[in-house]
Amino acid sequence: MFNAIYRMERIREQDTVVLKVGVKPGTPLLTYEQDVMPTEVECFRLLEEQTTVPAPRVLAYDFSKEHIPANYFFMTAMEGVPLSSVAKKMSRENRDRLLAELAGCLAQMHQIKGPYFGYFTTDRKKQYPTWKEAFLQMFGQLLKDCRDRKTKIPYERIERVLKKYAGYLEDLKTAALVEYDCHEGNVFVKKENGEYRIEGILDLERAFWGDPVADFPTAFIFTDDIRRERVFLEGYLKASPEKKVYTEEDAVRFQLYRLYILVIMAAEIFRYGFLYGRLQYLWSLYGIRKCLDFLERGD
Repeated sequence: MFNAIYRMERIREQDTVVLKVGVKPGTPLLTYEQDVMPTEVECFRLLEEQTTVPAPRVLAYDFSKEHIPANYFFMTAMEGVPLSSVAKKMSRENRDRLLAELAGCLAQMHQIKGPYFGYFTTDRKKQYPTWKEAFLQMFGQLLKDCRDRKTKIPYERIERVLKKYAGYLEDLKTAALVEYDCHEGNVFVKKENGEYRIEGILDLERAFWGDPVADFPTAFIFTDDIRRERVFLEGYLKASPEKKVYTEEDAVRFQLYRLYILVIMAAEIFRYGFLYGRLQYLWSLYGIRKCLDFLERGD
């Protein structure tokens, strides 16, 4: 079986291995979600080779669909727990140190540069030369998905603010690795000497090449202004060799990227049960309207 897998590394006998299996071809998905497992595996490789960011180690993968009708890979398991399960239990000092540590991890990720803008792809037509073109195409495709699924969101308002602020996307000249899913549930922590430290960052399949600021609203999905997360933002600006100031233009782009993830959350409820899906939709719609209010005011 493993003859079809790209590589298989020897690990210690006591290590626990996790098998992650993708969805079968034909499963209903949003456009950006289709065939994303190769993105995750590639991101783990980039982190291992170019950073000290803690993450699982990919042991083997197979995208041939020869043995099962889906992509899959094996990785080392985390021994800790998601940050979301212990964040409210730890001391303020421990949480602040974790946020500063997370800021440093993201700053390292953003030093990984890409050859184009947009989602990971081998389709040259979708390898965009500018971030403006990439983001507008990404958002445009998402809105099409929403219309196809009859998702009730304020389309015209969204399209107006995208047109209004498109120029703000022109400042970015170099594509950076954006994880775009680094929330507390995807950050595993482990207790060492009485204090939690980051053990590993998971679920990188949503990643793309783009603006580092885009990682802020997904890391803090309940925060509508990253400047309120003072410890994190100060830690990021200190750790980043490139970005030393968070500008008003960044604040506008933050709202655009927050708007994007909230529209994704509104669009993806078809995969959930009625109650959970309804609650996520209502919360997402509330957030969408708040983003639009901010952007329409021109603050």
